Order: sequence, then structure tokens, then C-alpha cells
Amino acid sequence: MTLGTNMLDRKLSVYIQAVACDRLFILCDEVVAELHAPLITSLRTMLPEPTFLAVPATEQAKGTDSLARVWSWLADEGATRRSVLILIGGGALLDFGGFAAATYMRGIRTINVPTTLLAMVDASVGGKTAIDYHGVKNLIGAFHLPLEVFVDIDFLRTLPIEELLSGYGEIIKHATLMGVEAWREVCRIGDPVALMDEEWEALIAKSVAYKSSIVEADPEEQGLRRILNAGHTVGHALEAYSHSNLHRRTLPHGEAVVFGLLIESYITTLVRGGSRDYIRQLMYLARELYSPFVYTCKDYPELIRLMRHDKKNNSGKIVLMGILAPGEIEPIELEDEGIIKEGLDFLRETFGS
Repeated sequence: MTLGTNMLDRKLSVYIQAVACDRLFILCDEVVAELHAPLITSLRTMLPEPTFLAVPATEQAKGTDSLARVWSWLADEGATRRSVLILIGGGALLDFGGFAAATYMRGIRTINVPTTLLAMVDASVGGKTAIDYHGVKNLIGAFHLPLEVFVDIDFLRTLPIEELLSGYGEIIKHATLMGVEAWREVCRIGDPVALMDEEWEALIAKSVAYKSSIVEADPEEQGLRRILNAGHTVGHALEAYSHSNLHRRTLPHGEAVVFGLLIESYITTLVRGGSRDYIRQLMYLARELYSPFVYTCKDYPELIRLMRHDKKNNSGKIVLMGILAPGEIEPIELEDEGIIKEGLDFLRETFGS
């Protein structure tokens, strides 16, 4: 990973010159292409005759239609296995663009340029690519590591506050996994909106370094890497449900993960014991940063159905990464839906009250 400011002007074009490829392709989020038009135009001028496509890149667009569009574009423009695809955008674009690259001609090389905080600390690292399918987030996907990741802090300046805080949700999760010192740091920071560039660089570098160390130890999620899914079993269900239910507000991914952490940590205290201090601190932080997500008991069957599609599940049991305390994580297998409903009750009855 290359991290800093002015990355595209100073670093990416130089890197490309050293990469042997027959053709260069750029897939860009259309919002990024508009917000950063001078930068994208400059990049296209500096690079050797790239073929360019701007696409919608919302979570709702992360499906088979977008995947087929990228495949068709690559095929029509003559991409080969010696070509390189540069992905410029947030997590949704890196997910479906990376999956298109992983499957086109059984795999072409990619370079990731994440433009949201969430993509910088999560989607751009680790080689996971996917599309949403059948109402389930990231149901169809593949592992496909990029050649390199260029993280440019300048992109954070144009992020809406809700997108910045969504990305911060994954930083909160990483801090939980890293242990007491990292957890105390995010609690001390509280609201990160006013952080300076150098503070963001340090925070992102630490978060990415941690995730990278886990990925290197377990690249295909056979064991250790599963801890990175803390908060995601419940969080993905809340997120997917919010996108499918017009009567609820849409949950950004990182925000859903924080709510997932709260619910899964509470369930952990019921099943294994655990730190109620951590839950209290996380609740305080979540209340400072996020608005309540309203749901009722009538929503529980659909939320549990979505949880049952989680990739960690085993023999019909719902599997959570149980958080005993910062730095203390263990898998928990649940057969009793009643305990999951107690966890959903906990967030519904306490958050925002």
C-alpha cells in the first residue's frame, strides 16, 4: 500500500510505467469522476492511452447488471490477460469491479485507488471481491489481490460526513480487534471529523497494517481471518434489510458494523460472559457518531433469515465472532434464535434512549 497526499499525480503514473501490460483500463465511480474531474483528466493524460469508463457505484448497483456491463466493456475494448484494470472509487466499485477482474478471462490484474475512508481501510485491502445477490450482501465473490493500493488522503476532503463516519466504523472494529491500547485511542478521539491530514494518515496506516497482517497470515479466510468479520453477521443483515425495506433509513456499511458489534457483544455476554465496560464505551461512542436505526420485533424473522446466509455459518448454526473484550475474540455458534432476538432487543431498547 502507498499512502499519502497527491498519490495519483506523484506515484501512480510512475508505478504504471514499471508494470508490463498491453492495455490499461480505468473503471471509475461516476461521482468521483465529476467531483475530481481535473485530477481524473490529468491522470488519463499521464497514463499510456487508458480506456476509461465511469459507472454508478452505489450498494444498490453492486449486482449482476453492473458486473455484466464491466465484462462487456472489457471484451468490447479488447482487454486481455496481460491488461491492467485501475479501480477508482469506494467499496462498492472495488467489490464489483474487482470481481469482474477476477472472473474476466479467469483473472486480470488490478490496481486499487480507494476514494472513501471505508474503502481505504476495508475493501481495498485483502483481495475480497463480490456482488450482492438474492438480497444477500456479498453472496457471490472471489479472492483477487490487487497489484498495489494507492490511498490518497485528499479524497477525504470531498466525502459527505455520513460516508466518513461509515468508514470510521471499520476503524472502530479494527481497534476492537487490536486490543486495549488501540481501543482507548478511538475512544479518546471520539468524533473524528476534525482530524488533521497527518492524524488521518496515522490512523489509516495503523488500521490497514493490522488488517494486512491478518490477511497475510490467512489469505483465504480458513481460520484467523474470520475475526475481521466481527460485527458483520448481524451488521450485514441490518444493512441488507435497510436496503430492501423502503420504510427504514438506509444503513451505511460501517455504521451497520458498529450496530452489529453492539448486538454481537451483548450476545457474547449472555453466552460466554464478557466486558460490559466495552459495551458501555462502544454505546457511548456510537451514540456520539450515529443516529438510531429503528426496527421492531416484526422485523426479526427477516433479519434472522439474512443472518442465516452468512458465510461463517456452520451446519445450520449462526456463527458470530464473539467479543469478550478489546483484543479477546472467539467464535460463537448459536442454535437458539431466542438469544439473537435478545441481542436485537438490546439495541432496539437502549440505543438513542
